[in-house]
Amino acid sequence: MKSCLVALITITLMISQIAYAQAPIVSKDELKQALVDSAKTRKENLDQVRSFFSGNGPDQALQSAHIAPERVQKAVSALDDNELARLADQTRHIQNDFAAGALNNEQITYILIALATAVIVLILVK
Repeated sequence: MKSCLVALITITLMISQIAYAQAPIVSKDELKQALVDSAKTRKENLDQVRSFFSGNGPDQALQSAHIAPERVQKAVSALDDNELARLADQTRHIQNDFAAGALNNEQITYILIALATAVIVLILVK
């Protein structure tokens, strides 16, 4: 009787472990939502960086450093999600500092040139 009970418990535990191992850890809906969120975040980061480098001021700063603005725009698209997120955070921070008066035009020019150079170097290293 005891051996039958032990065998039954053992079989029950084995079946539950097998069933648990076959169950999906992440549902299809959760995975789909994660992909949608990731794509949305990437688009927002791309928009942020592109808007930062667009306009007359950044174009003139990049051209004065002999960096083609189009090259920077293309390079930004090739960044991976982590690099793009870091760059977007940096550009947001710079824009906030400029809006608050913490940075002047000359400092922004140097920052633009440094960021554009960093983007191009990141792409070349890949």
